[in-house]
Amino acid sequence: MHFADIHNHILPCVDDGSQSLEQSIRMLKIAYQEGIRAICLTPHYMPPRYEVPAEDLKRSKELLQKALIQKGIGIRLYLGNEIYYRQSVMEHILNGKALTLADSRYVLVEYNVRESAAQIESSIHELANVGLRPVIAHIERYQSLMGEIKKVENLIDQGAYVQVNAGSIKGIFGHKTARWSKILLKKDLVHLIATDAHNEDGRAPKLSECARYLMKKYGEDYTQLLLWENPCKVIENKFIQE
Repeated sequence: MHFADIHNHILPCVDDGSQSLEQSIRMLKIAYQEGIRAICLTPHYMPPRYEVPAEDLKRSKELLQKALIQKGIGIRLYLGNEIYYRQSVMEHILNGKALTLADSRYVLVEYNVRESAAQIESSIHELANVGLRPVIAHIERYQSLMGEIKKVENLIDQGAYVQVNAGSIKGIFGHKTARWSKILLKKDLVHLIATDAHNEDGRAPKLSECARYLMKKYGEDYTQLLLWENPCKVIENKFIQE
């Protein structure tokens, strides 16, 4: 079974993820061994702390893709950003300073873990209103949404797509986050699972253990949907079926 990953910090030397080309290659070797065959690289966009120009990111991605080809690692690379939402960031998305996922209409958005549900909803409405398809990064970590099924359903109704970290399901962010992630899966409120990988150790680009859990609990179709079909639709700018 093959997987696609639309949230990670593998691009080297641009944020708190990989700190060298060599580390990125080590991470990508792990990803390949895990069955990952397509990756949308999503460095943080969080001005002024993380604000690498888009052209620099594109050059870095091309260098990394060439290195993969040279080493015979068969992973296709795409580019985007994990965009930390502030009201002022909308202009940056529209003018291309902050990148959508694989040059699609999907945009990966994260928030302060203490952001209010009302503000998250307002931002989703704002993004959807200009034709973007907001993907909420690691939704299981926002305190205002924890245990709030109706609020998550409302965000989806407003046009949001829900991404959960594979590590959250595994429990690396604690029992409470793991339990909430599994409730979201059970309620069919997850569109995408991604690695959010930052290194090759505690937060490596791994999906196979999560895939085994999903296969056991929900079967092959649901597993393929969350780990391959929907991520590929994001990369190809196709609609994810509700």
